Amino acid sequence: MFQAMGVHGPELTPLAHALLNTLMVGAAFVFLFSGRRSHRLAVAALATLVVSVAALRVMMQPLPNVQPVTVAALLVGAHFGARRGAAFAVLVALLSNMLIGDGWWTLFQAAGWASVAVLGSRFLSADADVLDVKRLCSLAAISAFLFGFISTLSLIDGSVSATGFALLLLHGLPYDAVHALGNLVFAVWFGPFLHGFFRGLTTVSDDVQHVGDVHVVHG
Repeated sequence: MFQAMGVHGPELTPLAHALLNTLMVGAAFVFLFSGRRSHRLAVAALATLVVSVAALRVMMQPLPNVQPVTVAALLVGAHFGARRGAAFAVLVALLSNMLIGDGWWTLFQAAGWASVAVLGSRFLSADADVLDVKRLCSLAAISAFLFGFISTLSLIDGSVSATGFALLLLHGLPYDAVHALGNLVFAVWFGPFLHGFFRGLTTVSDDVQHVGDVHVVHG
């Protein structure tokens, strides 16, 4: 499965790489379509957002550890739930890493952003007309360090001790701090816009679902 230890973790064999990506895509679709049925409008909007955020991440790659995905994952989790937030996280990580660089670390980046989406689903309100920007900023800052911790797990192999892992986390703190600062900018910049967009989208989807239920009952 592993060929060697690279800079960002073990290097996968081509077969292992293909199997890992296949499993991640399968998991994303399970997360996306499990549970309550999604209206096609919501699914289409999420697909568009995946492509847009992945493209933005690729374009911002020259800026070290500035990750536009994190704030988007918080808001997707808040409005669409933990499962669809996790699907968003997996698909963005896969799509953007196809251009930035794919490998073992993609699994941990996807897991990090999926955890951020779960955080958003638990601690951000999707029902408020006006987004609580202060809460979003707090969660965005925390999420940078949560993501940093989970993504660093990709570097663990049999030779990494607890002390070595602590040193890896310590060396990554400046990058996590940059990530947190970038998240604050994104939270203030497009957080309210995404909140309003998602709120209108989920309202339309709910109205369509209610109309469909009425037709089923009285048709």
